[in-house]
Amino acid sequence: MKYRSILILLIVLISAPLLSRSAGRTNSLLEGLKIPALDFTPPTVDMRDLTDYATLYRLPDNTLPVISLRIVIEGGTDLEPIDNAGNLSAMAAMLGTSGTSKLSPTELANSLALLGASLSTNVSDQTWEISLDAMRPDFMQALDLLIQVLTDTNFDESTLGTVKNQMISSIRSRSDSPDNIGFLKLGEIMYPNTRRGYVIQESDVNRISTQSVKQTLQNRLSKARYHIALDGNFEGLGVERKLVELLRLLPVPKEPLSVLPDHAFKIPSEKDNPYRGKIVHVTGDFSQSLLIVASPTLAHNADEYYALQLGNHILGGGSFTSRLMQEIRVKRGLAYYAYSYNRSKAADGYLAAVSATRSDRAGETLELMLQMIEGMKTNVTESDLEPARTAILNSLVFLYTDPTEILSDQIRFRIDGLPPEYLTQFPNRIKGVSAEQIKSAFKKYVNRDDLFIVVVGPESLAKGLRNIAPVITMKAP
Repeated sequence: MKYRSILILLIVLISAPLLSRSAGRTNSLLEGLKIPALDFTPPTVDMRDLTDYATLYRLPDNTLPVISLRIVIEGGTDLEPIDNAGNLSAMAAMLGTSGTSKLSPTELANSLALLGASLSTNVSDQTWEISLDAMRPDFMQALDLLIQVLTDTNFDESTLGTVKNQMISSIRSRSDSPDNIGFLKLGEIMYPNTRRGYVIQESDVNRISTQSVKQTLQNRLSKARYHIALDGNFEGLGVERKLVELLRLLPVPKEPLSVLPDHAFKIPSEKDNPYRGKIVHVTGDFSQSLLIVASPTLAHNADEYYALQLGNHILGGGSFTSRLMQEIRVKRGLAYYAYSYNRSKAADGYLAAVSATRSDRAGETLELMLQMIEGMKTNVTESDLEPARTAILNSLVFLYTDPTEILSDQIRFRIDGLPPEYLTQFPNRIKGVSAEQIKSAFKKYVNRDDLFIVVVGPESLAKGLRNIAPVITMKAP
């Protein structure tokens, strides 16, 4: 971690003057210094099908006596009905804590602790998963515990009560900061009437029962398509054979569910979205304001994805070297931070610019953000691309420092419908992007009248915001 941090710092310091010079910004002591792109090759991941609905991704690493296993199952909260909201998260949380018919929750926790093993779960829009980490001498025993958890979970009332209390506590704390409020509101207005846009309420949590959680697990396993990641010092232990035994104990899905193409998330149509092209002003007693400007873009497997990735780096993804940070914070001191990100998934994506500023400068900052975004359609030159390409390509090396992350990315690429050679093709695809392609992509996907804008700040901002776009006012929760 120490060396990774040092390398990140060096890349940022060396790349900064290049981006500054290309955009005509403040000179640096490192002006003119260039760093060549690093030359490296992605490690080879061994992929093999255990069944027609389960793929194993292997990456041996014998440097440490540690083994990591992740079982990723397609179909996350995007596929959860709104009236069933929260059950998938509750089910996942209980898997590792509720015990089995043979082991009480305390006995399961003690057994894992004695082995020095860690069992965890996670839920996202597109997947849900269970992970196991243990030392090599204890891994097979720990794997037996995981098998018990998946095949013989005891969803008891006591554990469910604890999980529900944790969920309610999280709901009550999400209005503690403008950031939490703003990003939740962004999801609501971009994806109305969908589970992705729905913000779970306490009433949803109160409806969750042991029976609904059991039913959720049964339904999910009956349609499961598994992606199993195995890395570390596992060779010679018979882990693969044990995983096949696990699959035999689980229901055989008649129609394994894949995110693509049939179960991909569908963005609500323009006519069904009243927030497009407007400012949603969330009012409350805040000491600072949060500004988010977002535009739906494209899926991870789209050809123009690479142009938007480079464009995002120039706009705000390059931290202090980006246009948003230089123009809004460095030059004018308008904001505490300013950045952008481009988030693409299997079937959709969006680009967002974000800034936090003093409330009395919120309108000015928002107008400048909109100008910077609009400028990406006309003001991108080849000299902007060189440092952005180098920074993106050099950052790829960090994908290869952690075997667990390597396998996670391989699974994500597979779910997103990317070709097996995606990582090896990525550098050449990035190198092949031109300034004209970036401008064309922003013209195509980032339309001023289609933007979703969230402003979290005091009521006094309303008058100034109306000079920028129509305003819909909502009270903070």
